[in-house]
Amino acid sequence: MDPTRWLLQAASDRAVITHRIDGIRRSVRGGPDLRGRRCLVTGGSSGIGRALAVLLGEHGASVLVVARSQDELKATCVEVEKAGGTAQFATCDLSDSTDVARLVRHLHDIDWIPDVLVNNAGHSIRRRAADAVHRFHDYERTARLNYLAPVELTLALLPAMIERKSGHIINVGTWGVPAGTMPRFTAYHASKAALTAFGRSLDAELASTGVCVTTVHYPLVRTPMIAPTEDYAAMPALTPEVAAEWILHAIETRPSTVEPIFARYTQLLSMIAPRKMNAIALSIGI
Repeated sequence: MDPTRWLLQAASDRAVITHRIDGIRRSVRGGPDLRGRRCLVTGGSSGIGRALAVLLGEHGASVLVVARSQDELKATCVEVEKAGGTAQFATCDLSDSTDVARLVRHLHDIDWIPDVLVNNAGHSIRRRAADAVHRFHDYERTARLNYLAPVELTLALLPAMIERKSGHIINVGTWGVPAGTMPRFTAYHASKAALTAFGRSLDAELASTGVCVTTVHYPLVRTPMIAPTEDYAAMPALTPEVAAEWILHAIETRPSTVEPIFARYTQLLSMIAPRKMNAIALSIGI
């Protein structure tokens, strides 16, 4: 195995070990008590979103999942309730600003402002920029879903969080942001970098309000989003369940950033030798 893939495998193995240790700790001390806490999870019909919704249900949370597919959202709600939580869903095409506005009106109509907002829904495109010169719409669509939709939803719910002096916004990002480069993912990387910058700056602005923002920089996670790319089949990746544990821990500890240890090394290398980091990112094959 080449060094870069070994690094990814090591990070994945470490995450699994941490997941097991956290599980043991929770079995001893009971884990976070989320009874009475309202958690809104976008992209809740599959992958990390569904796994997180179920995990939150296990800890007694009231969960509202958002996605486009009503049938899949209903299935998620069934799993959440089996796990011990309460669940409801709202269909929404987050890439459509009009639909996001409708979702926000619905939340206000039912008086359901979340304690925790998880901006998890996202879209990824793996394509070299030179092969996308006639596909500017891919960049628009990716920016709309990965960046503008979370910002729009956050801004709509923020006043109520500030008024009650409590709230937690969690944005799902990627390890490529601290690394500073994600060849073949220019649209995706740029949108996630924008979301990270928004979240970090907003977290600073909210320092004295009781509301905070956490960004989770995930490595590869084995979700339906990566399924079409055959190259990922043999690559080390987190399971959605382990990825969900990262967010659960973030809800409990409220850090500014959650990321794999290797992301810190790539960030340092990117600062010192950016073209070397470019070469490593290309060699990984993602």
